[in-house]
Amino acid sequence: MTRTFWLVGLVMASLIGGTGAGPARGDDAAAVKHIRGLSFEFVGQFQNSAPGVTPATHTHYGYLSHIRGVRAFRTTPENEATAFFTFFADGATLRVIANGPLRIVTRTGRLSIYRDASGNGNFAKPETFRDGARVLVGTFRQQVVNNTVTGSFTTFHQVTITSTRSFRAGRATVQLGRVGQRFRIEFSGQGNMPGPPSGYLGGYGVG
Repeated sequence: MTRTFWLVGLVMASLIGGTGAGPARGDDAAAVKHIRGLSFEFVGQFQNSAPGVTPATHTHYGYLSHIRGVRAFRTTPENEATAFFTFFADGATLRVIANGPLRIVTRTGRLSIYRDASGNGNFAKPETFRDGARVLVGTFRQQVVNNTVTGSFTTFHQVTITSTRSFRAGRATVQLGRVGQRFRIEFSGQGNMPGPPSGYLGGYGVG
């Protein structure tokens, strides 16, 4: 009888030990590399709706030439066709304020960053910049300061992350930021009227 209890106890201990090992294997989530100090560099173009269209809309799109902690290009030359990451943003114009030769434009919208393995980025086909796997989405508020004399402009964005998904980058699993985290983006660029595109831009984002 004593031996029977001893055997039962041994089996139970083995089962408990096996169950306890489960979370250790499930700890793969802990292996995700969270990049919280976000740093991006952008190369892109934009398209505004035609004059007189109501409500006025805006898109900007392109590729990321740098992401802190992640390789940005698969090979050389480093351009839209070799970039691992692309972006696409949709916005709506809330107001335009005239100040001498300047036009101060306020917009809100959504920015998406994609992990794109296709290598088909093409500025002649803007949709190619949003056909990858979406790895980060954020809402933004944008202010554009446009110089109507020179056609040059600067922009400032406040972006709040609404979703972020991990992805494979080499041997690592990486996640960009966390939901609720904020980062800012600044662009400089040149208009191209009548287009398309409506203009060209480059800049950086940090958070």
